Amino acid sequence: MVESVSRNQNNVVLAASLSRLQNPGGFAQFGRNEQKVIPGFSTATADFLFQPIANVIDQQNVLLEQRIFDRLKEEPERVDARSVQNRLRFRDRPENEFLRRSPEKVLRDLQARFGISSEGPRTPFEGVSNRPKLQELFATETVGLTLDNQLTQLLNNRVAIAGDATLNVSDLIISDSATAPDKVQVRLSGSVRQGEDETLPVPTGRLFLNGTELAGGQVHELSLADFESLQYVADEFENLDYLSVVGVNSGSGTRGDLVTTAITTSSTGVERFIRDGLERYEFIANTEANVPIPRVSVDFGGTFVNGDALADINAGLIQITVNQVGNTDNKGTNLLQQSSGNSLDVSFGSSPPVDGVVVNVKLLDPAIEITDIKVTLG
Repeated sequence: MVESVSRNQNNVVLAASLSRLQNPGGFAQFGRNEQKVIPGFSTATADFLFQPIANVIDQQNVLLEQRIFDRLKEEPERVDARSVQNRLRFRDRPENEFLRRSPEKVLRDLQARFGISSEGPRTPFEGVSNRPKLQELFATETVGLTLDNQLTQLLNNRVAIAGDATLNVSDLIISDSATAPDKVQVRLSGSVRQGEDETLPVPTGRLFLNGTELAGGQVHELSLADFESLQYVADEFENLDYLSVVGVNSGSGTRGDLVTTAITTSSTGVERFIRDGLERYEFIANTEANVPIPRVSVDFGGTFVNGDALADINAGLIQITVNQVGNTDNKGTNLLQQSSGNSLDVSFGSSPPVDGVVVNVKLLDPAIEITDIKVTLG
């Protein structure tokens, strides 16, 4: 029986190969009872030549036929680590729609979610040492000005938001400068430097003032009120932009120090799924590479039963865990006494994560809905 099955499979390969080479109109049709003969071939001749022909069939034809057999299987192909690795190695497009992306992107997602590799940083973004310097950003605008730290704005150092999300710049302000500037120099720039001179590129996100877009990669001189009205709109895809600010008092010829916020975007956004009959959310907040993060603030948008997220957490209706990217054992502690409203404060104590965190939310009341998650990283 084994020999019969083998010969039948070889017959399929032979028939398909001959049909591709000669495309004979009279070849026997599979699934029909018609018996037709190729001109110049008899049944005996075909049997006589069967083994030599099968032995010299090009390997690519054999592979093509094998793929046909594989696609006829009732059981779908199992997607495991080895199959993904082989597909990436031989550049075969994965059938899974979620994996239709570059090999580098697949690897980054696997690293971020499961920590499959401990070699090198697990963030796709530039290192903190890549941040732009004052002379790169505001060389002309600050020439001749004297440094006055009283004019320095204090902003959040790093923030992670979902793709297509809108971030109010006013939410980045930790405290106002001791002396109010009469002008604020603002520039939004990208992070992946280009060319031999490593020029800062234009950003992928966009900056808006009262609905009007401000050109990326350029310096904009604004009043303090206009600066506080700015909005950053994230790109759809994963990226890192730098929002850089310098406060200026033109009358006294002084300026504050350069302050930069790294704004990162998660390509997967806020993912919603159902597990064990409960609604859950996950948000991966990657940030600059090689950055220890002792504290994290998680801000939620949505609808809550008791008025805000903290009240629902205290009522036991929301459960939240925040862990290091790639290390589910390193969990942060929710500092409920220091949290308020829709903002949850989290500390990692003596084991700060590096490169980013993963926020997981479990809802125990169907009336609660999470629409947005923003993570501020210390």
